[in-house]
Amino acid sequence: MNSRFDVIIIGAGPAGIACAQALAGSSLSVLLVEKNETVGPKICAGGLTRMTIEFGIPEDQARTFHIHTVHIDGRPPCRIALTNPLKTVDRTSLGRYHLSKVANARNIELLTGAKLTAVDKGSIVTTKGAFRYRHLVAADGSLSPVRKHLELPSKFGVGLYYEVPRISDEVLFHFKPGIVRSGYLWVFPHLTHTNIGICFNPDTFTAGLAKIILQQYIREKGFQRDGARLKGGLINHLYCGFHFGDIFLAGDAAGLASRPSGEGIHFALASGREIGRKILDAGYAMKEFSALLSLKRRQEGYSRLFESVPRLQKLFLAGYFTLMRRPWMQAHMGY
Repeated sequence: MNSRFDVIIIGAGPAGIACAQALAGSSLSVLLVEKNETVGPKICAGGLTRMTIEFGIPEDQARTFHIHTVHIDGRPPCRIALTNPLKTVDRTSLGRYHLSKVANARNIELLTGAKLTAVDKGSIVTTKGAFRYRHLVAADGSLSPVRKHLELPSKFGVGLYYEVPRISDEVLFHFKPGIVRSGYLWVFPHLTHTNIGICFNPDTFTAGLAKIILQQYIREKGFQRDGARLKGGLINHLYCGFHFGDIFLAGDAAGLASRPSGEGIHFALASGREIGRKILDAGYAMKEFSALLSLKRRQEGYSRLFESVPRLQKLFLAGYFTLMRRPWMQAHMGY
């Protein structure tokens, strides 16, 4: 393998592969570095909003739902049915699908099982060798070593979930304003299992309590864990910029996940693709990236407003999701 590349991409998740796809077939030499031996597996609930439709996820590798239900606890409880589409996809299947789009690109080399150990000006060191670059793209997730190298702060949400064997046919979002505060529980049916989890702010809620609430919720919904292992991960949502000299940050490494929902796949795909286009053309305007940031700020603005009125949170949620039944509001909020 060569030791010098025009572009090195750290991380072969959605952001990294989307960037590689944008660079495929160009005159630039690209090295795609993945720390795992296989591309795809990741801690993720696998929920995709309609924003990901343009990326062409195959129907035979996903489940599509045109109705999902929002439950809001309170007196009385509130139940709202939404009609905006939602897909669920296994992350291994998603990774393999995206990787197939660049597998035949002669200018792209894939290096798996290579953990990043050091970053320097113009070079990186991995457990499988040292390499030099002109452009470095960090698509290495919420705990990005490249982000740490840049000394950027991070702010995290937490997602915990179980993959239970019984397959459900209904997507659910469940809000408990007086208990989970700004977080929520979800039920995402997949092709081979049902993903049931909880998303929360670790500054106001503990993982131990979240685990108890999640296990109780699973029992309430009539599911059995049957030995399923608790999985969880951090979601970096603090955006501090994406371009730092010869280094670009994409997806969760850039803090581009949505703070209120935890959604990161669309932000990863779109930012990776836009960064690839920017590398190819330094004058590229990145209008899609700007729209992505505007959407993230809108979503987080609503979240801050929600958190500012603790006694009115049930009313806020009921009003918000009632509006979300309107197509213009769905488009405005990206769902």
